[in-house]
Amino acid sequence: MDRRLNSQEKEKVRSARADFFQILKRKDPTPQNAHAVDKAATSTITQPFHTVPNKRFKISNMPPSRSSAPGSDIPLIIRFYDPDTPSHEARDSHDRTLEQILSWNDMQLERSHNYIQMLFPLPEGSPFNWEAPVITQEVLIAFRSRRELRNRLRRSFERMLDFYGFTVSIKPEENAEKEVEQVQKAGEGVELETPDNSLDVPSASSLQPQSELSNAYFVVRGPHWHQASRNWAVRFDHNHLRITRILRCLRVLGLQTECDAFYVALKNVFDDPTIYISERSMMYWKRAVTRPLHIAPDDDRCGWLKKWEEEQEEVGPKEAATKEGKEYVDQ
Repeated sequence: MDRRLNSQEKEKVRSARADFFQILKRKDPTPQNAHAVDKAATSTITQPFHTVPNKRFKISNMPPSRSSAPGSDIPLIIRFYDPDTPSHEARDSHDRTLEQILSWNDMQLERSHNYIQMLFPLPEGSPFNWEAPVITQEVLIAFRSRRELRNRLRRSFERMLDFYGFTVSIKPEENAEKEVEQVQKAGEGVELETPDNSLDVPSASSLQPQSELSNAYFVVRGPHWHQASRNWAVRFDHNHLRITRILRCLRVLGLQTECDAFYVALKNVFDDPTIYISERSMMYWKRAVTRPLHIAPDDDRCGWLKKWEEEQEEVGPKEAATKEGKEYVDQ
């Protein structure tokens, strides 16, 4: 049977409602002067919004990528390339191992865009793949002091060479000897002839460890060149960005001989009158090979890498290599 609330019950209802709305008010994140806040926020925006990634968002000193496995302090790049790392700890952010990626066919390598940053990491972050690991000093020292890591990085490099239509040879292509000599001189601080004066800087190639390869190492066009090169030997292609990354990664992680040989092969393709590749792409490839290590082709600078370069110059290449090996063992 319905009845009206007495005065005491009405007071309880009013009190309960007041408490309820007070809780909602406390939870409301909107400031009292929301209009003023919005106005202040919009007044500071002077640049239009772009969906294209800005290179300024690449953070070269970001923390290294670590394993999701509990207790692992070894950077992902090292574990990914270390042949002794258990498979479940050597997977990238997409649960792939090095062996799995290297077994892909050319079509899969072309269409997938999130593996190249894992195979060829850089000291700079990637604006296209926020999950991409970044080279730190720990990673650099590990690769330069451990042959097995460099050997597996070379496997990745040579798989991409095959993808682009190249192969490795102990003999150079016709007229390639002069190019090899020029690249090697650039590493010793000799300037290369170039229309871009900003490229004429010492490459710090002399700071790189000597390659363990016993034979001459040249990159030449393979038997499947005409078919494989159709994809990228054009004015511009996304593979040009990949090539810049590969060149820079090889230098930073100690495969200078392979880097120089690849650059010579690319220069020969660029000079081929039957092929048109943009001068801008060639400029970035040259920057990747000839600039000091701490300066990226797009002008980003890596502070810790600059300091490392300066230390190499002070102690000399041989003493630096010994120091690097000891530092990694002590970690």
